[in-house]
Amino acid sequence: MLKNIYTPLAGALSQERALEMIANNLANVNTVGFKGDNVTFTLQKPEPYKNYPDPLPPANFKQDMSEVFPLRGNEMSYVGVAAMHKDMAQGPAITTHNPYDLMLEGQGFLSAQTPDGLRYTRAGDLTVSQDGVLVTKQGDPVLGEKGLIYVRGTQFEVNNRGEIFQDGQLMDRLKIVNFNNASDSLERVGNNYYQYAGRAEDIQPARSTTIRQGFLEGSNVNAIKNLTGMIVAHRSYEAYQKAVSNYDQMMEKSSNAIGDVRA
Repeated sequence: MLKNIYTPLAGALSQERALEMIANNLANVNTVGFKGDNVTFTLQKPEPYKNYPDPLPPANFKQDMSEVFPLRGNEMSYVGVAAMHKDMAQGPAITTHNPYDLMLEGQGFLSAQTPDGLRYTRAGDLTVSQDGVLVTKQGDPVLGEKGLIYVRGTQFEVNNRGEIFQDGQLMDRLKIVNFNNASDSLERVGNNYYQYAGRAEDIQPARSTTIRQGFLEGSNVNAIKNLTGMIVAHRSYEAYQKAVSNYDQMMEKSSNAIGDVRA
């Protein structure tokens, strides 16, 4: 009977992961440039000999295998988390009229030089440091194709190709990049940054990205959809939890009954 508890337990753990993901989405519903996550589930098929040695014991092996190899494989199907995917859909446009606010339309990420190395972001709520360097909200320099970007005051322009002009002169161009399968290849590292740990040759210039100065990209999280998903996941979690509790009570009664018989 003990093995029966693993199916509802796996379901409860999967729904717990879903609740964590949805909670993070909702917490960032107003975060500039935030991309929500989606979770997909999969049915894990039985693997009764998963933890047995290779080759398997002969068919005429008489000794109880649970005594020889106590760590058994899974003999029942159960649900598991297949993957967590980022929703890379475009977020809504927010008008700010702030020249330091830059919105990215289409695929692509701004490049920022942080103390931990190169990071990427969709958050275009930028500002300028005391040294006149264009920086992110966290104070990390935003990179151009020539390196650091220097601007003076608010009298500068960024065209839709990401080219930065000051007093009519071209200063630099924003270093906007894209990745193969960005939804799965980028890892969140906090502060609305992403880290890429793949091959350098997979990082390509995002030439089709359009820049809109004086706008910000809002979070693409659908609050109503996520709230509905949270209710469904919570109810599923409670149902699985109740099933686990029932199995626990059944095992307790069985143990007590066996103890009474032996006594």
